[in-house]
Amino acid sequence: MIRHLALILATALPAAAQSPGIVTQSATGLPDAPVIDQFGNRTRFRDAVGDQIFVLNFTYTRCPELCGMADLYLTDIDERRDELDRPVRLVTLTLDPARDRPDDLLERHRDFGSPRDWLRLTGEPSQILPLLRRLGAWDGGPLEDHKLFVIVGDGQGRHMTRLEADPWLPERIFQIASDLAQHAE
Repeated sequence: MIRHLALILATALPAAAQSPGIVTQSATGLPDAPVIDQFGNRTRFRDAVGDQIFVLNFTYTRCPELCGMADLYLTDIDERRDELDRPVRLVTLTLDPARDRPDDLLERHRDFGSPRDWLRLTGEPSQILPLLRRLGAWDGGPLEDHKLFVIVGDGQGRHMTRLEADPWLPERIFQIASDLAQHAE
């Protein structure tokens, strides 16, 4: 059901699908910064992602449209985790660390019925904004102009694929996560 809803929403919001595409990159490692999860736990971004396969999206709690779709994409992966060869970490990093506090993220987490191991992260803007830039999620422009995309990768930072919105994004996320899980060491 969620999978079908995400597909319908992706085709209904042309702004989300204006620049579809895949960018695959070899990475020298994930960027890092101190973060706080929706439960108030302090950690580092790399530790939150862990050393497993991950799917990372970017949202903020006051987002009027695209962010709900981004959460639906991760919900789809959550519903299909038992089809994967290895565990997959779900991570959401806020685009608005100045206003999204852990309690705000926890409320959104509960609204989506998200599993406990799906981490929603925030932190000090002075730490999170540079992290967002290094991840390619923010260019300094207005929040309302953010793009809908996810990053699928391995926690060692050897492989990261940026997937931009299109009607088939949920299937593409799943396929890349599955491929990474099959080839993980």
